[in-house]
Amino acid sequence: MESTNYTSFNDWLENTKMPNGKRKVLQSAVKLFSVNGYNSTSTASIAKDCGLSEATVFKHFKSKKDLLKTIIDPLVNNLAPSFGDQFVSSVKGKALNINTMIEFIISNRFHFIEENHEVIFIVMNQILTDDKLRDKFGDIVVPKLKVVINKLTVLMAADDKISDDITTEELYRIIASQLLISTIQEYKFPSDDWDTEKQIKSMVKMTQRAIRK
Repeated sequence: MESTNYTSFNDWLENTKMPNGKRKVLQSAVKLFSVNGYNSTSTASIAKDCGLSEATVFKHFKSKKDLLKTIIDPLVNNLAPSFGDQFVSSVKGKALNINTMIEFIISNRFHFIEENHEVIFIVMNQILTDDKLRDKFGDIVVPKLKVVINKLTVLMAADDKISDDITTEELYRIIASQLLISTIQEYKFPSDDWDTEKQIKSMVKMTQRAIRK
């Protein structure tokens, strides 16, 4: 699969060649797994959601575990590495100060999460119980994270207004915490007045304030 041709997991799902019934099963499985969790979602509920019989689900997938694997594999093996490389390349190419870099990272990653939130929830839940998946995902993320942290380290050192007791790793954890909290707020406790760009500005402002003297 040429992952660079796709902008998100849904883009991959909608445009990859497969029987229409199989695509419908995957779409319903992604939705239900992300909301209810893998263990709490039955193949019967997936079949009902996509308007097909349970026999049709098993026509396309040997088991519920096989269905989960079909969802996770393209993200972990193809999409995540490609999207990670694109992000790292963007970070490397920006000669910015620490404030604008924080703004770029938060905006870029939050839009990525919004585009892929359902499958991200699924993968994160599985990582908690699947050591092999956790190790594999770590092998993808950690090298790219080091590149971003190195860039942040240089920019923090160039700004004399950064608090002396804030490390680069702590800054990244602050950013990650802001993204996690905002993602939970948007998708687990949705509200009619949600405004993504306003939320991004709020996250940026809070992060910038947290690292200042």
